[in-house]
Amino acid sequence: MPQFDHHGASVHFEILGDGPPLLLIAGTASDGASWGPLLPLLQGRRLILIDNRGSGRTKVEGPLTHADMVEDCAALIDHLGLGAVDVVGHSLGGFLGLWLAALHPDKVKRLVTMGSGLIDARSKALFQDLSRLYFTVPPQDFFRLLYPWLFSPPFFADPANVAAAAEASTAYPYRQSPGDFARQVAAMNRPMQANLATIKCPVLAITGDGDLLAPPSAVAAGHAEIPGHRLVVIPNAAHSIHWEQPRAVADAITAFLS
Repeated sequence: MPQFDHHGASVHFEILGDGPPLLLIAGTASDGASWGPLLPLLQGRRLILIDNRGSGRTKVEGPLTHADMVEDCAALIDHLGLGAVDVVGHSLGGFLGLWLAALHPDKVKRLVTMGSGLIDARSKALFQDLSRLYFTVPPQDFFRLLYPWLFSPPFFADPANVAAAAEASTAYPYRQSPGDFARQVAAMNRPMQANLATIKCPVLAITGDGDLLAPPSAVAAGHAEIPGHRLVVIPNAAHSIHWEQPRAVADAITAFLS
């Protein structure tokens, strides 16, 4: 089980496939398993999946910070003896990638963000409420409350589909605990500070046209300082864009990294 120790954390990662390295950074409440639908579509790459602090199999005590998560990514690149790598990040993972590129420009060759937009007051209130409720409701109900913010309306057309997804999320052996979810949400109140205008690597921002958490306007605002970035809007997709439109997302990533 690949682990390495860094700044008080035992950081878990997985490596799949062969080829040029591609670091995948998940978002809040997610870990390496969240990339499932996309992995078979990224052929010819050495895929490196990291579990952020407070998710998956990465273990750490005390408060979480985005700064530590960024440094974990930098340390993993060094741990594997790599130079600059391509990076893909979803949601918070996209911002971790942006901060990594700003603070460690020698480690990021090209960067793709997905659903990474400025968080407004509504989204902050949502996460704070969910972090309280997760301690008091069955996990299946927690996921059912979260899903409308992640998926498009077709996901909810069949109630059995929603119920099965909630059961699968609950049964996942490395499901994030309510305490760890609360720690990751609390980290949002200690935002990372980095000058994105200094980013030199090419950046592609992918967003779904139906994303409620990070609509295209919020994604555009979150990348406004980055010189020469590109924005691609995927139709018929919400925040879990690589679950709803994996082929379109994979094609956009592959074309950009080519």
